[in-house]
Amino acid sequence: MAAKDTFEAFADIIKDKIDGLSNNASQQNMRAIQSELKDKFDDFAKSQGYVSSEEYEAIKNLTLRLEERLSKLESLLEESKPK
Repeated sequence: MAAKDTFEAFADIIKDKIDGLSNNASQQNMRAIQSELKDKFDDFAKSQGYVSSEEYEAIKNLTLRLEERLSKLESLLEESKPK
């Protein structure tokens, strides 16, 4: 089974379990369960190669800055070549 299929199956199972628990649990218990599941789900998602939107944006911004620096360096290199 592909990693994406595994991830989607895991997400569906978790969603079903949460729906079942929410019908029988108090608000305080639901918050505790939600927090624990979120931490475990985040760890699982990261192990499958997924990143949070905050991490994605940080990587994207870093990539854009690095591309700009590379372009400037390439321009300087071209300018410094003897003609």
